[in-house]
Amino acid sequence: MSRPVVTALLLDELQRNCDPIRLPRNALITPAARDWFKDHAVPIVWEDSEPKQSTLAVVLDPNRPEMRAVRSMIERLNGPVEIIAPAAPGAVPLAAAVRRLCGKINRREVSKGAVFTTDACVPLVVANKHDGIRAALGTSLMAVEEACRELGINVLVVDTTCHAMFQTRQMIERLMAGATSAPPEMAAMIEATERSGGREDW
Repeated sequence: MSRPVVTALLLDELQRNCDPIRLPRNALITPAARDWFKDHAVPIVWEDSEPKQSTLAVVLDPNRPEMRAVRSMIERLNGPVEIIAPAAPGAVPLAAAVRRLCGKINRREVSKGAVFTTDACVPLVVANKHDGIRAALGTSLMAVEEACRELGINVLVVDTTCHAMFQTRQMIERLMAGATSAPPEMAAMIEATERSGGREDW
């Protein structure tokens, strides 16, 4: 299993979000992060690594060779990953698999989820219909970083026809390192919208 990497960008985000800076003892520290530590006098809590349980569930078709490669990459990054396979090809089985993923996140069986598909519209619509689920389309690393920062996304949808493996890896790393909740103002707006069934400002 690979060691977590601490970058200056990650440290900036943790400080900007007023999150306590907690880092694993076995982390790899980039040179820019070392410089960041010198420039910022903030307390850092170094935590011992614990055996990872499944923190990520993934919707993908494990029968496709390229998806087996994606699964292998994610397990090297994150440890055990729960796979939710659509029962058959098509939009309806994909939607059912996404619903199961959302249920696991709502029940806190996993903290985040990812969907790998050639039809990104279906999982985005289905996931965002669930309370407490904030899904975004992974178009680029920058888009995923912004979605994590601004919305605290917990589901990432990746169109498998658009990205090389290294780009997919970067987006999954960013999802897993990202905040688990939206900033307070955005969280309040999302919660109000969910409670009102989306009709609050009509």
